[in-house]
Amino acid sequence: MNKGQCLCGDVQWQLSAEPYMIFNCHCRMCQKVHGAAFGTYAFVKADQLKWLSNTKNVVNYQSSHKLTRSACNQCGSVVPYATNQPDTWVVPAGNHHQLRKPDYNIFIEDNAPWHTLNTDSPGCETYPDAADLLVVDGLPPVKECGLPESPLTGSCLCGDVTFEVSEPLKLARNCHCSRCRQGRSTAHACNGFTSFEAVTFTSGDDRLKSFKVPDARFFTQVFCKKCSSLLPRKDAERKISIIPLGSLDTDPGIKTGDHIFTDDKAGWYEITDELPQYNQSPPAPVA
Repeated sequence: MNKGQCLCGDVQWQLSAEPYMIFNCHCRMCQKVHGAAFGTYAFVKADQLKWLSNTKNVVNYQSSHKLTRSACNQCGSVVPYATNQPDTWVVPAGNHHQLRKPDYNIFIEDNAPWHTLNTDSPGCETYPDAADLLVVDGLPPVKECGLPESPLTGSCLCGDVTFEVSEPLKLARNCHCSRCRQGRSTAHACNGFTSFEAVTFTSGDDRLKSFKVPDARFFTQVFCKKCSSLLPRKDAERKISIIPLGSLDTDPGIKTGDHIFTDDKAGWYEITDELPQYNQSPPAPVA
């Protein structure tokens, strides 16, 4: 049995069979929900998914007329949800360490400008024909970087929360730690870093929720109450802001620069770019 769970552990499930198809989806909606470059989804039949917990903390958001997404209301992690096809469920692969590798990268025309597309799976402009899934209207493409004349902008999927970033990002990283994988519900987090003062919520700051991992010093996930999209976290103690890059509506003007905590990398994901890799945290910069 292949078990999965959300970041806080309130929602747990197991799969009794290998998924019959797995996609890395690069559409803008998935970028928003996961706060990352893509979401990875495994498709199973309804009788192959068993809940190991109650589902009282599962909340739903209808992101299109064809799709209702589900997440944990406590921590914001994406959790399994039914598709518009009879007897078919979608499971977020980031909450599982062992699966087979994805069959395709899909909606690759939406690939984020700050992300290098993984070459381990073939690419498709939409769904592969064999999937027999309906394409829905997506979100507008990411706008060009306007810094320093105008700030970077970002938002959640439902649009209730918007924010601006007034300074360039200092760096951006792909994090493969187990917390990021469970929290983002995908292969790895894609986080940008800037000063505490640089991020301003321009609407919906009362729509934010947060979950701090109890045994972590810093790790806290911030998300929208309505659509559960991942959003920036302002860390007053360290005087920084951590921005899930998938939440941005404008190109930050930099790419992710490395992969960290690769010892925790999902067994089904292969790193195919040439960025530096660090088994744990990266070395401290030399003064």
